[in-house]
Amino acid sequence: MASINLDKASRLDIKCRRGDTFTMIMTFTSDQSTARPYTGWKMEVRDAATNDESTIIASSDITFSNYDASGTTLTVTISSSVMKAVESGQYVYDIQHQSADSPPVVETFLYGTFTIVEDVTITA
Repeated sequence: MASINLDKASRLDIKCRRGDTFTMIMTFTSDQSTARPYTGWKMEVRDAATNDESTIIASSDITFSNYDASGTTLTVTISSSVMKAVESGQYVYDIQHQSADSPPVVETFLYGTFTIVEDVTITA
């Protein structure tokens, strides 16, 4: 029996601190090097992968920037004000890109757990 695996997404478990600015620089490998603008990216953090109603951090609260012309890096930022509003705990996330093509091509690049560790000092 033949099989094919079309899942190109990589698992990356993230641990970060509540109240701190979240900054992650994604570096793409040669097999993911098709240049993509920094528009069209989405990331959501949820209680569980199976529950659409459990969004903890919405894509609208996340900034994608600094995508270089060669298409090899992308910076993902969540502000400290968003991070301090989230309770510490273990969640799930994924990062996807949707092309401007018609119909759009949607690709998931990263997924995994998103653990927020409690912080002692939460800046106002």
